[in-house]
Amino acid sequence: MDRTPLLILPIVALLGCRNIPPAPEELDELCGYLFAHFDDEDDAELHAGLVNLDTWLLANLEETLEGYSVSDLSEATINALDDRARNTDAMIGAAVGTESVNKPYAVGVPQVIEDQVEVFPESHDVYQRTYLNDADCFVDTKCEMADVSNYIEDTYPIIGPVITNNYGQYRWIELDSGLAYVQRTWFTEPSELEVDWFTLQDQYYLNVALPHGEGALTLQSMWVEAYWDNLPVSEDMAIGLLISQMQNVYVQIDDYVATNGAAEQPRGCVTASSGRAAPLLGLLALLGTALLRRRG
Repeated sequence: MDRTPLLILPIVALLGCRNIPPAPEELDELCGYLFAHFDDEDDAELHAGLVNLDTWLLANLEETLEGYSVSDLSEATINALDDRARNTDAMIGAAVGTESVNKPYAVGVPQVIEDQVEVFPESHDVYQRTYLNDADCFVDTKCEMADVSNYIEDTYPIIGPVITNNYGQYRWIELDSGLAYVQRTWFTEPSELEVDWFTLQDQYYLNVALPHGEGALTLQSMWVEAYWDNLPVSEDMAIGLLISQMQNVYVQIDDYVATNGAAEQPRGCVTASSGRAAPLLGLLALLGTALLRRRG
């Protein structure tokens, strides 16, 4: 869907068209690509990546349900997130595709505004969220992005209690097939654990729900930087734990929606404003109007 107001088209023409490189077609590259381009002000790359992901999932869903190992998340991408120094020396990653009986809007809204302990009763012990901008604007699809800060207490098999603080972002993207939901999160500091043989330094998470009939095709990818000494599980088993955790995410979300009802998407398209681009769009609109008046 072209969300560019007609009044700014003369300015866009004057500025010229940017050459958009093709999005990758393989899952490992796609996961890193979507994470890296998540908050681009121009959503062309993200849109192209989601289209390719949709093609991949339609052709490979059965295999993706079982999970894949993924590794293509660059240091340049993670070091661009904030001022904290990061590296990929000990990073492992996994990706899982699933199907949901609910549309992307219906599975996205509970992950943004509802009590996450209620949405994910099998995953979280404590989940405290601080909204950093207008979440209601996002839910109403009047804003395409929302940002949050999260404090979380979980209990993991073998590892035990884990405390994490992360930054979360959510985005709507309008595709030809309908509205897609995209989410990414990352640690703002290393996790706190009770065991001394394991350190969970960083975690990066990508979550996508694509429109598919009356439901959604979903893709989750998680990368962790972990260090262990005499860890009683192999790296393959650690990746297996990541896959198992992600496979259960949309089971819990669909259970929550079945119990509480599905949020209905507002009519109309997603507004292009994310809070950052609005001033620029306003300026372009004014300039476009001025040009039209001069030509009249």
